[in-house]
Amino acid sequence: MRSNHAIAENPQTQLRVPSKPLRRDESALENEVENHLKNLDKLVDSIRAAQDQVSFSGKPHALDLVNDLHVKIKAGHDMVRVAKLLSEPARTSMFSKVRDSLNDLENDFEEVIESHLDVKTN
Repeated sequence: MRSNHAIAENPQTQLRVPSKPLRRDESALENEVENHLKNLDKLVDSIRAAQDQVSFSGKPHALDLVNDLHVKIKAGHDMVRVAKLLSEPARTSMFSKVRDSLNDLENDFEEVIESHLDVKTN
């Protein structure tokens, strides 16, 4: 009986109950990151399909940009796999960093596309 009393007063046990609502936030962050990666994958696929159909003077440079984006997205996928293996609070921190990294990647890529290919993104 004494051991039950010790478990009830264990600070780790007490912290688990309030953290249940945070789990929903963690899932939302994880879903946001995974959806962002899917959207970036679709972007790369559509750009590659468009490049295959069109010939233009900056095509080799554009291919380099798309390949660079593809490699960075793959790194994002790898970072998500690592984040899923972590426990809290490192897990949430890792997902936040991946989300920030993807946002930066998307913004940088839009700027490069606009400046090098004279294309406006929405």
